[in-house]
Amino acid sequence: MDVSRRRINIVMTGVGGQGLITAARILGEAAVEGGCKALVAETHGLSQRGGAVEVHVRLGDVYSSLVPRGEADVVLSFEMIEAVRGVPYLRQGGVLLTADTLMMPPTPGLRPLKRQQIEAALKGAGVRYVVIPAREAAEKVGSYLAENMVMLGALVGTGALDGFVEPERIRAKVQELPMADKNLAAFEEGIRLGSQARLRP
Repeated sequence: MDVSRRRINIVMTGVGGQGLITAARILGEAAVEGGCKALVAETHGLSQRGGAVEVHVRLGDVYSSLVPRGEADVVLSFEMIEAVRGVPYLRQGGVLLTADTLMMPPTPGLRPLKRQQIEAALKGAGVRYVVIPAREAAEKVGSYLAENMVMLGALVGTGALDGFVEPERIRAKVQELPMADKNLAAFEEGIRLGSQARLRP
């Protein structure tokens, strides 16, 4: 990883109740405590459980909290349909890291999408992406509620945050959460999964 990069732009996407805000807060606080400037902006859908949510996290030499479209180094998605919606934020050469979770909106008459269809759409758009088995990993450590920590760990594992946030500082923040043992185990499992990709935005 080129640690001379001045900034990294991350857009987290998902639905209400998946823990995006918690993941973004942990990342932002860990960065600040390590001496890296961090700006975190929560956008729409936050009050509606199940509604679309976006959280923008900018680290390094940044002065505006929102990531412009076409300038995200990483889109970190907690749900596959929201992953597709996050694609316009990606810069050329950026990477999409998504959970394999699929949550269809409760719209009458809407045909259920399949993961294969979503991956085909991503491939068709020329997106560089990795799918993380977040639910399986979270259940492996004893709590499906820890999917957000799996995805945060996967982001760390790819190397995308190298030079901005030390993993130990993120671990310390994860340990402050309720069910710290399960959340930390999920985080570590995510690192393992992400390290298999070693993306370089």
